Amino acid sequence: QLLWRRKDMFKYCPSCGKADIFFVSSKELRCRSCRFSYFHNVAAAVAAILEFNGRIVLIRRSREPGKGKLDLPGGFADPGENAEEAIRREVMEELKLDLKAVKYLGSWPNTYEYEGVVYQTCDLFFHSKIDALPTDCDCTEVAELLLLAPAEVPRDQIAFQSTRMFLARLIQEWVNRRGR
Repeated sequence: QLLWRRKDMFKYCPSCGKADIFFVSSKELRCRSCRFSYFHNVAAAVAAILEFNGRIVLIRRSREPGKGKLDLPGGFADPGENAEEAIRREVMEELKLDLKAVKYLGSWPNTYEYEGVVYQTCDLFFHSKIDALPTDCDCTEVAELLLLAPAEVPRDQIAFQSTRMFLARLIQEWVNRRGR
């Protein structure tokens, strides 16, 4: 798997500073001079399926990657933070909503390319019912808010494959439950 789009992105060893690094595997860089290894491991990311009156809150991204495309509120977990804390913090930062109850739904692998580096992520999805729609949001992250019925979600406009796949599975489960 490709980690870097530009071969010259990482030239120097972060330990000894020599231009003597090479790929050992798809996730490990090693220095020939001092034998330092850097592991580019999977990052944890969180996303919230916020339900309001049977509809889902989606955001339109205002920055890359995926600028202009639809997404769920969320982001990366910070060091020392569990996933539940991360999703509450991310939703508070982006939508100014204080989530009380969150339910873990599942996870999906993803790739997230930012400034030429391809990060492998494990995206953790949560569900929370909300009593009111957001009235304020972080415009550096969110260009627009949408409230859609699950069947109305335009999957071809979703920014990330993990979210498309997870939403497709979740929507099918909702349709199956309501059909019974």
